[in-house]
Amino acid sequence: MTVLCNVCGTSIRSPIFTSGAEASLTSLCEIRPGQVEVSFCGHCGHLQTAPMENVEDYYDTQYNIQVESREQDDLYKMIDGKAVYRVDHQMDTLLKKMGLPKDSRVLDYGCGKSATLRRLASARPDLDLHVFDVSDAYVDFWKEFLPEGNWATHSPDPAWRGSFDVVTSFFALEHATRPCEMVGAIHGLLRPSGLAYCLVPNVYRNPADFVVIDHVNHFSEVSLRCLFESAGFEIIDLDPNAHDAALVVIACKTRSVAEPPPAKQVASLREQVDGLCKYWNEITDRVRRFESDHNEVARAAVYGAGFYGLFIVTCLRDPSRIECFVDQNAFYQGSRRYGKPIIAPAELAPDIELLYVGLNPAIAQQAMADTFGTDRHTYFYL
Repeated sequence: MTVLCNVCGTSIRSPIFTSGAEASLTSLCEIRPGQVEVSFCGHCGHLQTAPMENVEDYYDTQYNIQVESREQDDLYKMIDGKAVYRVDHQMDTLLKKMGLPKDSRVLDYGCGKSATLRRLASARPDLDLHVFDVSDAYVDFWKEFLPEGNWATHSPDPAWRGSFDVVTSFFALEHATRPCEMVGAIHGLLRPSGLAYCLVPNVYRNPADFVVIDHVNHFSEVSLRCLFESAGFEIIDLDPNAHDAALVVIACKTRSVAEPPPAKQVASLREQVDGLCKYWNEITDRVRRFESDHNEVARAAVYGAGFYGLFIVTCLRDPSRIECFVDQNAFYQGSRRYGKPIIAPAELAPDIELLYVGLNPAIAQQAMADTFGTDRHTYFYL
């Protein structure tokens, strides 16, 4: 079945990857019916996943991210034994990259509970902050730090058009079934020469993003440039390093004309995508082969209570052998995942021999060396 590229509109004849599973995982680690089907655009280098059924209703009424508490957050990384959380890193990076002149008018687009702007409101009380999301689920969070009238749901306030100095978007664009419309809307909300600041996952640094069923878009630097330039932006900065496994885009509202994506760059992306397809086609067999090779081991656990960790459990032939999840995120500890308790590393029983490591493969081995040492367990790495 032919589909159109979400970024450039080019026809894509067939998917390059189909998971074949009866169920898939969302970015919130929920199990949803349906398989992941990924397509690659040979024109602009964009990767996209077929949307879930009733996807608009899902984001309106079901996709409630971290609504359990105001403070709940994702662990960004451990630095010198100290937990650094995502919202703190997002705000620090935003201020470092943007500066945000005094009294700037800022909108967080697709904001969820907008934890980053909440921190910004405390750090920079001079800023005129606004938020927008497609759901009503977060209004009570916004009321705690914004005045009435500084938020909108389902569609932006028409009075906001052309009024913002900066529009931010933190991990929202990957969910948009019509990203061109979203970026076009951001363009319309900005003043002349206003700036868009967008943060999206980098599938080439974190392969889990390839099989997250609710991430409709998996951007490359090439496809992001095509998307923003086609909407009338000039790219000021496109940074793959400011955030681990994410891309930061800073774009200025102009009337620039998009240039065709370089064919060599698109071809290089296709080679990397082929590697991702091979990786995910083989991963279930790898997990089960390791499980079979270690049937005699009495006690096992999973390190990482996020997407990778839960994915490993769904691959196991006998997930009942997993006693717990281990995670450094204090907001996870004390809760449960897949019916198993989530504990801190220090609480892991010393006689648990087998540890399935549910972390980004790029950091997994170093993380285990830093946390437990290399000899304490028998490790499985994705």
